[in-house]
Amino acid sequence: MNFPSLPRSAKRLVRLVQPVTRLLSFVAPLLLGALAAHAAPLGNLTPAAPPQPPTALWQAVLLGLIQGLTEFIPVSSSAHLNITHWILGQPRELTFDVFLHIGTTAALIWYFRHDWKELLTVPRFARLRNLIFIACVPAAIAGLLLRKLEDHPPFSLVWFNATMLAIAGAVLFISDKVGTKERSLERVTLKDALIIGSSQALALIPGVSRSGSTLTAGLFLGLQREDAARFSFLMSLPITLGAIVFELYGFLKKGPGAVNASLFTIVVGIITAGVSGLWAIGFLLNYLKTKDVTPFFIWRVAVALLVFGLLIAGFGR
Repeated sequence: MNFPSLPRSAKRLVRLVQPVTRLLSFVAPLLLGALAAHAAPLGNLTPAAPPQPPTALWQAVLLGLIQGLTEFIPVSSSAHLNITHWILGQPRELTFDVFLHIGTTAALIWYFRHDWKELLTVPRFARLRNLIFIACVPAAIAGLLLRKLEDHPPFSLVWFNATMLAIAGAVLFISDKVGTKERSLERVTLKDALIIGSSQALALIPGVSRSGSTLTAGLFLGLQREDAARFSFLMSLPITLGAIVFELYGFLKKGPGAVNASLFTIVVGIITAGVSGLWAIGFLLNYLKTKDVTPFFIWRVAVALLVFGLLIAGFGR
């Protein structure tokens, strides 16, 4: 298609967006069909239900793997956990999922231990350290104000999670195509830090992804893929540490009955999330040195289509 009245840069952007809009136009009818088939309570993760059996060991391993891999690969851990709980026929065990974050946070600490040592002790890295902490402020404020957002409809509904997987994946794909990828981590500015930090707040919406939203923002700002991911991971550590402390404080107030799993099962889930998360960090940073984000976009759309297909087929009714 020709665009004679548009400048060359705009024509290029339109051509990049066209395949994405065509794909989303295909997804939209599936979503509408799912809504028509199941009406309002579609995919609700928190319906009234009889008491659930404790989380089994194999479920802890599965959920730990999903948390570890999807927390760092830009495909949204919260959406994948929501969808997995739904497929397993159980309401989301939010407290158990918080424990899984202990594993992935430990993976962050271990993988970037040398980076943080330099950031905290070497004077020439003081500027980057300060920018990382500044970038945490918007997400911290949003987290305090909106931390229960994902517990309620529509954010707790799998059709909404699937929709956001596809939309956020499309935006990530576009950012990779239009970003210049010429700027290194050392060239991050205060404005960049605030924009990337604000984008992290979008991760409160299941399906967006913390690593995905910050990687998307970094790519739009012209950062190299690996450096955008590295800044994202460094920035996420203070936020996730603070969130875990906050959530565990709430757990201690409720008592041990707040989690429907044995101590051994919880530990297995934490270890699984930590080991798989450590692998995922290394994989993504090495992958982004030479390759683009297209496979993550395809995966997001594939999962969304799977959810829509299951809903239309009557699964989870």
